[in-house]
Amino acid sequence: MDTTHTPTRRILVAYDGSPEAELALRWASEEARGTGRGLHVVAVDDVVTSPWGAEAVHRGEEALAGIEETLGDLDVVAETRVGHVTGELLGAAASAEMVVVGSRGHGRTEDLLVGSVSQHLARHAPCPVVVVRPTREGAARRIVVGVDGSATSSAALDYACRRAERTGETVVALHAWRTRAPSTDVWNSEPRALEGLAHRQVLLAESVAGLVADHPDVVLEQETVPVAPVRCLVDASHNASLLVVGSHGLGFFGGLLLGSVSQAVLQRAECPVAVVRPG
Repeated sequence: MDTTHTPTRRILVAYDGSPEAELALRWASEEARGTGRGLHVVAVDDVVTSPWGAEAVHRGEEALAGIEETLGDLDVVAETRVGHVTGELLGAAASAEMVVVGSRGHGRTEDLLVGSVSQHLARHAPCPVVVVRPTREGAARRIVVGVDGSATSSAALDYACRRAERTGETVVALHAWRTRAPSTDVWNSEPRALEGLAHRQVLLAESVAGLVADHPDVVLEQETVPVAPVRCLVDASHNASLLVVGSHGLGFFGGLLLGSVSQAVLQRAECPVAVVRPG
């Protein structure tokens, strides 16, 4: 046996049997079929917060019952874990290709997978994290990417283009910024933007240039919008099949793609959201 062989990374799916988890499982299954990856489906019960205590493991097993048979055309590993939800999922994510979670779950507050868990995974998982929710426009074929010129937004754009090569979707590189008057400009009574539209268009064009060459078959559109990033990205999600953001950006004026913006996008977007970090 070749002991140097590295196992193929699987797509990790957090599963609890809820309708939202079912949606996440379907999304991950389609991704697995398209990429040839296997699935690692994990049910986690937090014994600290679970009212079922020692019976938690049996609830996890019940949730996973029949998963492997249902997805018989895929390479599926189903696993039940008992422990802290975020800790167990992060541990499993260390060897995953990506993590896929539903937008809600069966937590004590009925908000397991949007809020603390998804936000923690988005910040700390070493691979892309996809939070799945229904698309507002079911026939949408647009992957919208938040671009601010940072290395993480470049990774997000590359992720989107690689997906689009496989799916045929259009990629929309979207650069949004908030305009406001600098507080130190005491001599000018007229409000002005920090930087003009032309500068923003150049920044976006430079961010996209390399990707166009690397992915010549992808239809890649560019949009610059002088609107606060959260509002712009959420609005763009209305007719998108996937919204992709980097794990962090250049700061407040650059787009701020982790922190308040990414948290708001994860909670308010009307399509699946992928949070990507540089490899």
